[in-house]
Amino acid sequence: MINSKLPPGATPLSPEDFKGLIPKHITTRSELNDAEFINITRVSNKYLLSKTKFNFTVDSLFKLHKEMFGKVWRWAGQKRSTEKNIGVLSLNIDIEIKKFLDDLDFWIENSMDIIEISARSHHRLVYIHPFNNGNGRWARLAVNLFLIGHSDLILKFPENEIILSNDIRDAYIEALSSADQNNLSKMISFHKKYITEFTI
Repeated sequence: MINSKLPPGATPLSPEDFKGLIPKHITTRSELNDAEFINITRVSNKYLLSKTKFNFTVDSLFKLHKEMFGKVWRWAGQKRSTEKNIGVLSLNIDIEIKKFLDDLDFWIENSMDIIEISARSHHRLVYIHPFNNGNGRWARLAVNLFLIGHSDLILKFPENEIILSNDIRDAYIEALSSADQNNLSKMISFHKKYITEFTI
């Protein structure tokens, strides 16, 4: 039931993934979304509402996923060891994250536009797809942690819409797909559409 009616671009959970499910009462996608939402909201509040400084390192990015999903999945924060319908080869995950972090430093040092950095970072993290599941939500929170650490901006992503099959998700998937082909314009436009001033 959890893998039924997946929206376009979503990563199905494998039988091996399901072995890591902690709350055994969960049997539907709706119940899973609710459990994950509670955990993600707590972590988002920890960082965003308190402005807790987030330092971008390999370890901190893996820890963030663990915090977001650790009450739902035993494999939260652990690098996937199998291939999915999206993402780099599992054996290349570490090097690709390191390359992303090097690029992020370069973009910052060379004063690239903040929204372009957020769009590029968003795409790269989803493209790498380090985890069994939850990569999109992890990437979107990571992007906001970058923004509040370097600006007074935040992206109000329509999370409830992005996880459903609708026009907003279609536009989101199309923007990511275009970025896969080195065309960042749609991804940048997507970010510009939802950018706003950050206030607590």
